[in-house]
Amino acid sequence: MGATILQQFSGNPIYNIFGVVTGTASCTQFISGTANLLRFKADPDNVGTFYLGSYGTGECIWPMDAGDDTGWIAAPFGEGHTQGIQFFTYQNLSGTTDRLHYWIQR
Repeated sequence: MGATILQQFSGNPIYNIFGVVTGTASCTQFISGTANLLRFKADPDNVGTFYLGSYGTGECIWPMDAGDDTGWIAAPFGEGHTQGIQFFTYQNLSGTTDRLHYWIQR
């Protein structure tokens, strides 16, 4: 078997962080953390719609219905050339009923 993509392009092992957030009434910034790739998935049992946004705009405009998956997203660069999930925001009016899962790779 050949080398994996990670072995071909990096000497570092994959570092994964998995998490989940619940609904909030206003656009809320994700945790602070460096990342190279991000992925968001709305829980398949959600009743409402989650909205993703950009921290810079303060708006949550990208809808994610139950089971929707963004696929892999390259993390945007921020101040000091740090890449991170903190440049994304989320909103869902359900309170704690609905969930959005995230996966960070670096």
